[in-house]
Amino acid sequence: MDSLLEKNDKAMMARCVELSRIAVGKGEYPFGTVIALDGQILAEAINHTVRDGDVTRHAEVIALSQAQKAIGREQLRHYTLYTNIEPCAMCSYCIREAWIGRVVYALSSPVMGGFSKWNILRDDDISGRMPQIFANVPEVVSGVLAREAQQAWRDWNPLAWQMIKLRGLLTEPPCPYHDHVHVRPAHSRSLWHYLQILLERTRQSRVETQAPDAQENSHL
Repeated sequence: MDSLLEKNDKAMMARCVELSRIAVGKGEYPFGTVIALDGQILAEAINHTVRDGDVTRHAEVIALSQAQKAIGREQLRHYTLYTNIEPCAMCSYCIREAWIGRVVYALSSPVMGGFSKWNILRDDDISGRMPQIFANVPEVVSGVLAREAQQAWRDWNPLAWQMIKLRGLLTEPPCPYHDHVHVRPAHSRSLWHYLQILLERTRQSRVETQAPDAQENSHL
């Protein structure tokens, strides 16, 4: 793996681990997510499930919402989503529909994971059948700073962490950059996806062209 990419991956994952510790201080579970390009952070989030009383408020979903509002879905195909824990099935569907090009996580989630359990992140069928909605399979990298991610969970609640380990809820990826990281390459984009990107650009240009007229009409 490219040394600069490896350096960026570790720096962004370190931020995810830091966010997971911040989450604990706010009464949340230790989850943290960053969306970045070449080490430049576009969006970051922790869970809001406890404070908002809303099970859908996962860190990945919140970060994806921020990122789409900032730059739009088309550009996210160049970005990497980092998270200390493998995204669940719900978050994985959102990742695929948001067209994220790369996913990097530290610890696997064999019971709930959107890759290791449900294979949503690597499912070619959903993009093959619905290319106008779901992006092609992203690159998936696992095991980055796995020990640091585990330590954050252990520090949160040592007893709970032992139960999580005994039940196999969170684990180090089976193929532990070098001896610790497992890289699953992205798949090439289909013609349908390139057409969809072209249509999206056309739609955006129309919106931008019409915007001044709309502003003028609003003053009438």
